[in-house]
Amino acid sequence: MIKAMEKDGGDIGDIFELPYGTVLTHRIPIEVDGKKKGVVSTFQDLAVLQEHEKNARLSLTKNKKGFFAKYGFDDIKGSSSAITETKNVAKSYAFSDSTVLILGETGTGKELFAQSIHNAGFRSGGPFVAVNCAAIPKNLLEAEFFGYDEGSFTGASKGGKMGVFEMAHMGTIFLDEIGEMPLEMQVQLLRVIQEKEIRRIGSDRVIPVDVRVIAATNRDLQKEVAKGNFREDLYYRLDVLELKIPPLRKRKEDIEEIAVKFLKDIDYRIFKANEALWREIIYELSKYELRGNIRELRNILERITVMMKNSRINTSALFTEINNALESTENAEKARRRKITFSKYDDNDLPDDTTAQQWEKRRIIAALKNNNLSRKKAAQELGISRSTLWNKMKYYKIEL
Repeated sequence: MIKAMEKDGGDIGDIFELPYGTVLTHRIPIEVDGKKKGVVSTFQDLAVLQEHEKNARLSLTKNKKGFFAKYGFDDIKGSSSAITETKNVAKSYAFSDSTVLILGETGTGKELFAQSIHNAGFRSGGPFVAVNCAAIPKNLLEAEFFGYDEGSFTGASKGGKMGVFEMAHMGTIFLDEIGEMPLEMQVQLLRVIQEKEIRRIGSDRVIPVDVRVIAATNRDLQKEVAKGNFREDLYYRLDVLELKIPPLRKRKEDIEEIAVKFLKDIDYRIFKANEALWREIIYELSKYELRGNIRELRNILERITVMMKNSRINTSALFTEINNALESTENAEKARRRKITFSKYDDNDLPDDTTAQQWEKRRIIAALKNNNLSRKKAAQELGISRSTLWNKMKYYKIEL
């Protein structure tokens, strides 16, 4: 304290390790009539300060889009052995702090798994920052990742800008499409992961960051390493824990559960009003290899839902649109061999101008006839509950 009194401004921000913990101290001289008369020292528990810093970061980032994880493992639909095993592996990764590399085709739900791992782990109270490495221009990558100080380049924001690694402090950063990252940025990313510190553009100050890294790609990174497009040392640093997400074509038994969940989210009323028709459409969709996986499935279902809202759209036009959507995903010749005909029912005389509701009424009558007027068996054939069948029979005035 005596030495601090001799300094202009005293000593600010000294850190001491004490038996009961780490403290931060400030020693500030007291001046009276221009003369130094003493020193005031303050002591603060560093762990408490770090908690305040964490809360401050959260208040700045958590309300921004993409800086929190809203999905958990319960949101990953499907009961197949393939997806159940994948979920179990992912749950075990949640309790680790090692880097995770998620591999899977486009549309398989890689970010959904990343968010679930974050929310199930001890970092769930921290931010979740998702970055699409393919969407950021190369000349802006460094500024987005590490931030910059005021005046560091022309057009820099006043006061500088925090990078995504700072925003993710005490949380998780999700690097999607990591295989698209330029080689020069891969070097810097490797250093951040190893050293756990960043330096803003235009700054000479190193900022420590405590971040868990989860990366994802639809590329074969081992082949990219062999081609020289991806650094081998970064690949092995990311691939500590590996998670492979199965494509939809390898778990087709999950399509119905996923589709019904989507349809209820898109428009519950439309789904319930045409449930029998939807069950048949889903059954036919499950025969196809949807190359866009879950994302493509949702797009097709959403398109059909929009069409159903138009009373002028008949079932013939509806089925044509479904087939057109499927032809765009498979070889045209193969798709033509698998046109949706709905041959499950003996209903070849269905007129082209039949609306979706008229079609459903015909399906209910056909199912009742096929099952000797048994409501239970007809409901099973239609894929609906007995109470739903009863309500629809009342709505369509179908009497036995």
